[in-house]
Amino acid sequence: MKLFGKLLIATLIIGLLLPFTILKGKDGRPLMSFSSLKMPEIGVPDIPSLPKSTLSDLKAEIGDNRNLIYQWTDGSGNVQFTNSAPPEGVEYTVKGYDPNTNVVKAVKSTEKELEEKDEAETENKLSAEPDGIASVYSPEKINKLIDDAKNVEKLLSDRLKQQNAIIGD
Repeated sequence: MKLFGKLLIATLIIGLLLPFTILKGKDGRPLMSFSSLKMPEIGVPDIPSLPKSTLSDLKAEIGDNRNLIYQWTDGSGNVQFTNSAPPEGVEYTVKGYDPNTNVVKAVKSTEKELEEKDEAETENKLSAEPDGIASVYSPEKINKLIDDAKNVEKLLSDRLKQQNAIIGD
């Protein structure tokens, strides 16, 4: 077993070195060179920047400085992100976010569905859900969804029986 492990390691090393040494391209040079190996460039994701003139507007809209991000490059060329303004004389961009922004997509309804919902609301104003939370889905649609799911389950069950009969189980 030790011999097998040593042979496996030797084979892997030789396999890794072949493109750099023995295997040649059409031009006669090795397929790969050690100088062509380099680390991939990893960039910082781009956050939309805001013009400096809107900084006071942004502070008024967002409310406090904790939701502002300053992006600037220091003397060493490193990109810095801070929530406080950089030193005087450094060029920077301000990026802001609103922590109260809703990032969940809303349910899109057609005009017909909205009309049906309005009619149902006028008829059943007092029949709200027990916890007081309104739903965009009507009970009829939920019942139809459950019935459709049962029909799909029955269809799949019938197909399974047919396949088992064909196989001979």
